[in-house]
Amino acid sequence: MTGNSLVLPIVLWGRKAPTHCISTVLVMDDMATIVTGCHDGQICLWDLSSELEIHPRALLFGHTASITCLSKACASTDRQYIVSASESG
Repeated sequence: MTGNSLVLPIVLWGRKAPTHCISTVLVMDDMATIVTGCHDGQICLWDLSSELEIHPRALLFGHTASITCLSKACASTDRQYIVSASESG
């Protein structure tokens, strides 16, 4: 990619999220967002309600191997970032 080009895939699903075999879990500082990594390399963001109901928010693609690590990466207090690693690097 050259210049400032950025491609953001958008994923939509119905009432049920796709099958997601979890390999790692991260709870964000807001205690309302859960991040899961799975064995096929996908990362899923989940909303956690005050009634402890979990709803899928986004499905992220980028890795081609099992997610081995998820970590918070805070650049500021008003935004939340994560860093991920997989078996392939």
